[in-house]
Amino acid sequence: MSDGSRFRDALPGVLFLTFMVFFSIFPRLLLGPLLLRIADSFDIGYDQASSLFVLASAGFVVGLFASGYVSSRLTHRRTIVLAIASTAAMMIALSLVRNLPAFHAIVVVLGVASGLYPGSGIASVTALTPDLHRGKALAVHESGPNLAFLAAPIFVALLAPTFGWRGVLLVTGSLGLVAAAVFALYGRASPERGQPPRFEYLAQFVGNPTFWVVSTFFVVAAACAMGVFSVLPTYLIVDHALDEQLVNTLIGLSRISGFFAILLAGSLVDRFGFHLVVAIVLSVTGAVTVLIGTAGGPLLLIAVFVQPMIVGAFFPVGLRALTDAVPASARSLAVALAIPMANLVGSGVTPRLLIVAGAAGRFSLGFVVLGAITVASLALLRLVPRSTPAAAA
Repeated sequence: MSDGSRFRDALPGVLFLTFMVFFSIFPRLLLGPLLLRIADSFDIGYDQASSLFVLASAGFVVGLFASGYVSSRLTHRRTIVLAIASTAAMMIALSLVRNLPAFHAIVVVLGVASGLYPGSGIASVTALTPDLHRGKALAVHESGPNLAFLAAPIFVALLAPTFGWRGVLLVTGSLGLVAAAVFALYGRASPERGQPPRFEYLAQFVGNPTFWVVSTFFVVAAACAMGVFSVLPTYLIVDHALDEQLVNTLIGLSRISGFFAILLAGSLVDRFGFHLVVAIVLSVTGAVTVLIGTAGGPLLLIAVFVQPMIVGAFFPVGLRALTDAVPASARSLAVALAIPMANLVGSGVTPRLLIVAGAAGRFSLGFVVLGAITVASLALLRLVPRSTPAAAA
């Protein structure tokens, strides 16, 4: 059997998993486009409502660390079903609850449920795919999160004006339950059990500057990607008086460029090297983020479209550098440490701070500070050696 046919045999299973990762991420991404509606419903300011970002991100981090223990008992396949079904159930619960403290508690559980997926999802993709085609399979799988970023604001723009935010969450949860049921019946995933995190490798990271620098870059890039995405609808509606439906449609369409960035990033770093690519990506990302906070009219819309394309190029490059920075035996732990930090700051703390700044009349300043921090972080690049010994380990 040819290598090409072996990949074709694995592709249906990988596409099914791509469908699952979409439903693990899509529900949390709805919080940003729906923030103003949720705030109005509970009669609170949008700065108070922004605590939802921190709660969901904190829950997600807990889920990431718990996923190894869960999959060690249930197998990867059953963990995936549990993750998608429980995420969907929490969306339905959110659509029904009328009490703000209960809403907050359910958002935390939503984050935990969503965090159960990544470990088992990635393990299943690699188990289904021949080694020669693993890179292609992971790239296909990564299109799921990007599709979720594209679809979430457009989905809100289409449904929220008619069905309200509760209707959006109810429909999403119902679709998620159907997806989980279909996967439970027909989906392919690793039948193996997972392993809890092995923290005995933690000492290897203490004196490894490359790990800490690349992890810092992940945090900064996540802040510019997920953080900006979460607050853009509120910023454009409140500060620039744009129509809600138009704003969410524009933000959704702006994510299309991210697909091309991910496809190009790998070849760019192979040709030009990590240092040059990261320097260009983060400096341009920082500049365009500043532009989002200072520009208006057509220039602002251009910045909204360009920013996700540029920052999206960092993640495949950063992930490769992160795994090359440590021995092979410690790579899973390196990712397990870096990604939660980036998620907590990027999709939790950053949007919360930006929204608080906006409520104080300083939305523009928040984007300027974030852009400046992004550019300033490049000072750490000199601590990363041009060649990483661990890459050969």
